[in-house]
Amino acid sequence: MALFEDENSILDVEIGRVLRIPCKSVKGKSDAHPVIVNNIAKQLKETGKNILPVMVQVLSEDKYEAVQNIQILQAAKQAKLDFVWCIVIKPEMLDLVRVEAGDIVRVPILTALEKEIAEVLEYLKVQKAGLKAINPKKAAKAIVVQREKTKIKSLSFLAKEKCGVGKAAIAKIKDSLVLE
Repeated sequence: MALFEDENSILDVEIGRVLRIPCKSVKGKSDAHPVIVNNIAKQLKETGKNILPVMVQVLSEDKYEAVQNIQILQAAKQAKLDFVWCIVIKPEMLDLVRVEAGDIVRVPILTALEKEIAEVLEYLKVQKAGLKAINPKKAAKAIVVQREKTKIKSLSFLAKEKCGVGKAAIAKIKDSLVLE
């Protein structure tokens, strides 16, 4: 079954298809805590298969790179499984996969409601180190006011808005507050 119909890669691997791929054909090392990997490996030893697929990109014929759910691949190798269930994706699909997995949060600041921007900033404030000084409501208001005055080309104006967003904070929030 394919999640994305009629999209084949250069190596004729159907994009979006769930495939059973030999663990030795997939490279990737997870940065997940060893407790997590060990726990998954224990479960995989009992069941003999993973339910949540590893997202992979094709490197060459029968060679893949894990790009999401890498901890499952590492646990499968640790559990000495021969195969792991995977979904093949294109590189340009990785951001969508990361958004769907909850790894990244994005809001288009040129069109989003002030409340949506504030909610994302509140989330980032809690999730990322070094953002405690941000005032999400003030920053969201500053964004809305700025976009009414002129076309926003970067987030650098926030450093002058007295909303707790300095240059260091801008670097940490720029991937979530997108100019789309």
